[in-house]
Amino acid sequence: MLVGMTRARPSQRRNRPAQPVDAARLEAALLKVAALVADDPAFAPVFERLEVELAAAVKKEKRLSEAQRRARALLAQNAMRATSSATCSSDAPLPYRSRSSR
Repeated sequence: MLVGMTRARPSQRRNRPAQPVDAARLEAALLKVAALVADDPAFAPVFERLEVELAAAVKKEKRLSEAQRRARALLAQNAMRATSSATCSSDAPLPYRSRSSR
């Protein structure tokens, strides 16, 4: 081996970055493995694992989208409160008075 060169580990030789594992990818994998299980029951543990992972991913996506919905509602509520308090509050600026009306 040449000086200064090291062998790359298999995990470092990836040409493309790993894609995030989401419910859509898990569902696609589950369908592919289902075809394998239909022909050979040896793939059943993989199928069962994918079912569990898919259920967890769906639950996580629902939880995150619900949190996002609540966050947006809170921001909208806060914006409404800020807008209405500027026009209705005693902290609002007084109207301009001319020198002749003093």
